Amino acid sequence: MKLDTEKFRKVHALMTGGVTEGERAAARARAATMAKRAGMTLDEAVSGTDATPSTGVPQGVRDIFAGFADFMEKKEPGYKAREAAKRAARDARDDTRRAEVLARYGTEAALFARNEFEAALDRAIAPLATWAYWTDTDGVEHRHADTLEGKRPICGLWRHDDVTPAIRDAVARAYPWPSTLDSALREVQAWDRLRWDRGLFCDAREWNHYAEAKCRIALLEHELEAGRPAASWQDVQARLAWKRYEFERQWIEPTKRDDPFLDRLEADVAALSAVSAAQNGQALQPHHRNTADKRRDVLSMLDSYPEMSDREIARRCGVSPTTVGKLRRMLES
Repeated sequence: MKLDTEKFRKVHALMTGGVTEGERAAARARAATMAKRAGMTLDEAVSGTDATPSTGVPQGVRDIFAGFADFMEKKEPGYKAREAAKRAARDARDDTRRAEVLARYGTEAALFARNEFEAALDRAIAPLATWAYWTDTDGVEHRHADTLEGKRPICGLWRHDDVTPAIRDAVARAYPWPSTLDSALREVQAWDRLRWDRGLFCDAREWNHYAEAKCRIALLEHELEAGRPAASWQDVQARLAWKRYEFERQWIEPTKRDDPFLDRLEADVAALSAVSAAQNGQALQPHHRNTADKRRDVLSMLDSYPEMSDREIARRCGVSPTTVGKLRRMLES
């Protein structure tokens, strides 16, 4: 099949200049499909048309990083080769992760489709939102909240202080709020995993959540940081785990925190909680979890360990194998 160059140029323009990451990702997937049908790679299709990849530097603006690699090579011979090796390793790792993500979701379209939590948040904030719209390459129109209660933070970075009482109430009630700090941490991690998974299929490997999800995440992170008082040793451990996670998630390359004080504090809390449980004649048990917490735990396990049996996931999450099987079928449908 011959490549429709005019249509490809339009799709490529959307791929590099779309308003949102979702829009750009959808266009990229469409462009890759068009190229494949023509027996070409995406790069070959781009090279064969007037559509040239965007450098990310506006026309007429000097690229401040131009010549940096040459400078570093003179300063540290072998710099370019080392950086190329790092990029190759990162690309290989990302290729593996993309395959794993597609194995879980089936298609890119399924990955980017709003999940049940995103849909619930979208419904909850609708009365507070003004909408912006974009159309993907299949002609499907999508919307996202441009403002919430008239607020649009700079660069879309929603912080706890940006969330008004009305927004807070809407996103907190969209679906059950975590009953423990440990559950709050797991929800933050689930949102991060979704963002990273989608980012693998986006330009610059980055995808950002819609405003309503950012608001809920900001509230969850505030609870972990300085909000809800700890109600158990497990809550204290979750708060310490949050500080470790907060540090380690900021790096592109896996990086372990180097903080002997917090490491010692974590160990002390773990030891004291074990002593407390032993003195009370009890096994150390998690704080009571509600149905929503258990459901979220099961979905997280199915997402991370799809090969694990229903019975084993049920044992780890404290639910019945029937519940796990039902949620597994829901994800696979």
